[in-house]
Amino acid sequence: MSQPQPPAVPPTYGPPPGYGQQPAYAPPPAYAPPPGYGPQQGYGPQQGYPTSPAPAYPAQNFGGQPAPFGGQPATAPAYPAPAGYGGQLPMVSCRFCGSVPAVSMTFRGHQGMIVMMRFLRMEGPFCRDCGLGTFRHMTSRTLVQGWYGYGSFIATPITVLVNLIKRGKVARLPAPQPNPFGPSRPPMNPGPRLLARPMTWLGLCIPIVVLGILIAAIANSSS
Repeated sequence: MSQPQPPAVPPTYGPPPGYGQQPAYAPPPAYAPPPGYGPQQGYGPQQGYPTSPAPAYPAQNFGGQPAPFGGQPATAPAYPAPAGYGGQLPMVSCRFCGSVPAVSMTFRGHQGMIVMMRFLRMEGPFCRDCGLGTFRHMTSRTLVQGWYGYGSFIATPITVLVNLIKRGKVARLPAPQPNPFGPSRPPMNPGPRLLARPMTWLGLCIPIVVLGILIAAIANSSS
């Protein structure tokens, strides 16, 4: 019979050769600044920023109240106006054709409807031709459509008078020219003059006829 064998002892493992020994590293080289870096050519006092203390500015106060921290009240500095300021206004173009020059204004119209009335308006800017065309169109229509009503009989001549006064602003403008800073097209045809339109003469005859009828009615009633 075989004899029992003693249990096998596990082998002992040791560190590998050289374990625990630090490798010999070479020391890093000494850092040298780049050429030209130093107090003479870098940020030193010779050629860098000045080292003099900042100037002491007085306390500002633009509202008329006592200045804080013991400073003296100061007034707002006077800055020069930008170049061209105070000269001509920005160029205004016509709302209909985009031509220049143009003037900002409003022409008005009136319609009488016996017991009601309606006020019309057409805002600019207008060049010369578009302004004259708008004036003639709205004024001639007002003379035909504006007399019908007690209040309209008074509002119509006032509207026509206001348009006549404003007409001079567009009539004095030079001939319309293409806009050099934006799109434009030929202006509208202003059409015949106000007194050369049959509608104008028809509108002027309406109050004359109405007044004649009223005078005749008053004369017949008194006789």
